[in-house]
Amino acid sequence: MSIPRIKADLHGHIDALFSADLPQSSDLESQAALEIFLVSTYSSLASLAWHMSADGSVLQREAVPAAQLIGDVFFESNREREYSPGSTDPTQRLLGTHNHRQQFGGSFR
Repeated sequence: MSIPRIKADLHGHIDALFSADLPQSSDLESQAALEIFLVSTYSSLASLAWHMSADGSVLQREAVPAAQLIGDVFFESNREREYSPGSTDPTQRLLGTHNHRQQFGGSFR
């Protein structure tokens, strides 16, 4: 891969990230968009590192842990959706005893 191609790919990753309507996207769509962006960017940076006679495998190796950070960023909203009163998980509805206020706080009267 040539350096101009790597540059075009990096610009493409940014364009792809912002082409989606992120403010109108669901949390799952936003999370997926950020994960794809990070993995793609790390891959392009690894290619660039090889062109600079550096060890690009370090960047390749760190791409997956970096993408997993996005899961941590969205942890609270994912957890709230999992236990929300409108949860679509049938197991939670059948067997769960959690309600939103018990799980995430709130006043009881």
